[in-house]
Amino acid sequence: MWKKTLLTGCLILLLIVGSPLLTANRPGETSVNVMVLSGTTGLSLVKLLEEQPPIAPDVTFNYTVIKSPDQMSAKIISGEADIAAVPTNLASILYNRGIPVQLAAITNWGVMYVVGRDTTIATWADLKGKEIGVTGKGSTPDLLFRYFLEANGLDPETDVQIRYYASPAELAQLVIADKVQLATLPEPWVTEALSRNPALSVLLDYQEEWARLEKREVSYPQSALVVKTALAKEQPAVVRAFLKAAADASAWVVDNPDAAGVLAEKYLSISAAAATAAIPRCHLRFNETAQVQPEIEHFLAKLYSFQPQAIGGKLPDEGFYLQK
Repeated sequence: MWKKTLLTGCLILLLIVGSPLLTANRPGETSVNVMVLSGTTGLSLVKLLEEQPPIAPDVTFNYTVIKSPDQMSAKIISGEADIAAVPTNLASILYNRGIPVQLAAITNWGVMYVVGRDTTIATWADLKGKEIGVTGKGSTPDLLFRYFLEANGLDPETDVQIRYYASPAELAQLVIADKVQLATLPEPWVTEALSRNPALSVLLDYQEEWARLEKREVSYPQSALVVKTALAKEQPAVVRAFLKAAADASAWVVDNPDAAGVLAEKYLSISAAAATAAIPRCHLRFNETAQVQPEIEHFLAKLYSFQPQAIGGKLPDEGFYLQK
């Protein structure tokens, strides 16, 4: 009889331990995986990476830094990432591929510049006849560069000589060594180059040219936070709490560049000195989607006009945008 009682008790214990409903209700058992792309895309969130503060009751936020956009795409497609910091056009590409994500916020508004030694270059038209290094053929920076040339009366195929390089890090090293005279670079590599070669300077500003040509009051929405659709629908309060924490973290980075630089070196493979100096040129400003949806739509429509596949072949529908 005692054996039967013991067996029954063990079965009850197993049912209790193995019950998903009961497990989910225990404090700390609900996990949200936040994945941050290394580099400036993740810069606004370094305070969260360091402190991992409590954000919502009974929810644990797990943070992971991802090294490349391809790796990040794989994490989002597999469903491992509940929230992710990514380039805005990548968010559109994933959504148009049927991946259940929504755009929740914009985190930075452009980090691209033309750098070099030739201080006679004061306008985009001054690039005529020049050779310039560019990374990522067909990428957003490349598409915008070609657009700016054409808008200033230059043919990218005949009036300038564009040479493509594998990565901003590689191109920056060549610029520093004076092996490339002109280059388009994002932060923090702009600051890294300027700090290591005093003869270099920022010659042209992508963000200013976008605002001028497009007659916008703000620059283009370069990086964003995406949220898994299921999380947004099933736990909207958790998502709202995270977005509030992310907004506060972004403001902290802008207000505390020295401390943020230390954390950028610790988590994002950016030297502390470069990150600190670069922050003012990173245009970090946190805006939830509902606040800036027209700017996002305008940016994606422009990229689509250059190259439809840059945003996944079509403009995303209304379901792409997370609403309050």
